[in-house]
Amino acid sequence: MFDLIIRNGQVVDGTGNPMYLADVAVQGDCIAAVGRLGGAEGARVVDAAGKIVCPGFVDSHSHSDSTVLLNPMMQSTVRQGVTTEIVGNCGYSPAPLTDLNRDADGSGPLGAGDAEKATWSSFADFLEVIRETGTSENLAWFVGHNTLRQAVGVVGDKVDEEQMRGMERLLREAMDAGALGMTTGLEFEPGRWATTEEIVRLAEVVGEYDGYYASHIRNRAKQLQPAIDEFMEIVRRSNVHGQVSHLNVRFNTGAAEDAWERAVETLEREREAGLDVAADCTPLLDGLGGPAAILPPWITEEGPLRAAELLSDPEVRARVRTDCDRYWAFIQRGDWHRVNVLGSDRHTEIVGKNFLEIAELWDKEPWDCLFDLLVESFRGEGHAGYIGRLFTEEHVVEQIRHPLFNLSVDAASATIDGPPATRFAHPLHYAGMIHYLTCWVREKGVLSIEEGVRKMTSMPASRFGLRDRGVIRPGLAADLVVLDYEELDDGSTVEEPLAYCRGVEYVLVNGTPVIDGGEHTGVRPGRNLRYG
Repeated sequence: MFDLIIRNGQVVDGTGNPMYLADVAVQGDCIAAVGRLGGAEGARVVDAAGKIVCPGFVDSHSHSDSTVLLNPMMQSTVRQGVTTEIVGNCGYSPAPLTDLNRDADGSGPLGAGDAEKATWSSFADFLEVIRETGTSENLAWFVGHNTLRQAVGVVGDKVDEEQMRGMERLLREAMDAGALGMTTGLEFEPGRWATTEEIVRLAEVVGEYDGYYASHIRNRAKQLQPAIDEFMEIVRRSNVHGQVSHLNVRFNTGAAEDAWERAVETLEREREAGLDVAADCTPLLDGLGGPAAILPPWITEEGPLRAAELLSDPEVRARVRTDCDRYWAFIQRGDWHRVNVLGSDRHTEIVGKNFLEIAELWDKEPWDCLFDLLVESFRGEGHAGYIGRLFTEEHVVEQIRHPLFNLSVDAASATIDGPPATRFAHPLHYAGMIHYLTCWVREKGVLSIEEGVRKMTSMPASRFGLRDRGVIRPGLAADLVVLDYEELDDGSTVEEPLAYCRGVEYVLVNGTPVIDGGEHTGVRPGRNLRYG
């Protein structure tokens, strides 16, 4: 007798092959059988007639490490059918911690998840905290380059040999503990100060483990091509698997009209030449971000407290207005309506508003509203999250269709109540992964259901060495989803963001039902997954 049988479902198995009618049997934490199982018995039987059965979705670019200790049940994402999230992206990870970065920049090592002062130090220590806490999804971990820099006290572009060796040691410890590799966030502090040589030296450590280098590259506007070229150089010299995180270009930022096409041609050419490189994309026209990255280097080079002091000076503010043509450069071009405050722990009145609305509310110019919020953040006196309207629909479609791009979200798991809700009130967190199916597959037909599921399951799983996930096949992990495709709905909207998606009826993680009849069972069967 099997532990569970899902009967009569339309199986979309994750390979891209046409869907077919079959039963799926589960024994323990594995898929035991797939096919017309006739008189086979199960301790429990789920009737999936008229429903789609597919592998659990793998979000290959997630920031749920920032909420996991406050939201270990991974509410908003597991309810979408996500069973594995790859975290530690854009250069930030919750570990390693030292006395130099335990309270870095005043926001704590876990952002919204920093419910208590972190007690761990090493990467292995942190993974043990996650194991003991328990999570409703599997997590696979990167170590962040920004975190390594902070842990050894690097400031600006000066790295001495002792600091360099310290970063190498911490990186090796993380790799030994099971990290997939290292990520960079080269538009953000403090990664923006790192030289190519510094990154290569660290990536060479990752290469010793046959690991991965994933990068939020240095520029995704008018300097996109040099940023892609730098990424390729790092991958080539360090012998790592390379992943360009959310390879896109923001509109009205000064980028050449064909900048994205040229970058993707470079990706294709280097892959054909033998580099193991690929990319991922995001589902919405909106994207998360940190507007502090628009600031010129001379503001941030001496650290956050000095940056706060400088930005409090009216003369400095006047200068900065003409010297911030980077990152979300459309701000400098006057597109303030494209930036919304996603959450604020100090100014609830501005949550959900764009900067034209905030300027009217506060009776200030948009620049001064932003500068005031950044000063608070630099001083550790308040935190705000931001989301921008970054892309056009045509550009998002190009990314989703491209054969080298898997489908990811670039958000964090949230809840409809409690602290994660106050920080993450946007559909990206509640419907980002399922939006690929509701919008781009079902409504607009950009991908077939089989290809959409493949790009959300086996493609990211195999890309990051998670060899027992992403396909419905006997012997593989029983991460499974049963969904009502016709009833599938994002739930969350910009107007009413705090809503879970609808239509995902069952989600199994390692053979255990986490979502049962559309409701969370409260169990936490997730695991820390290692590469290989």
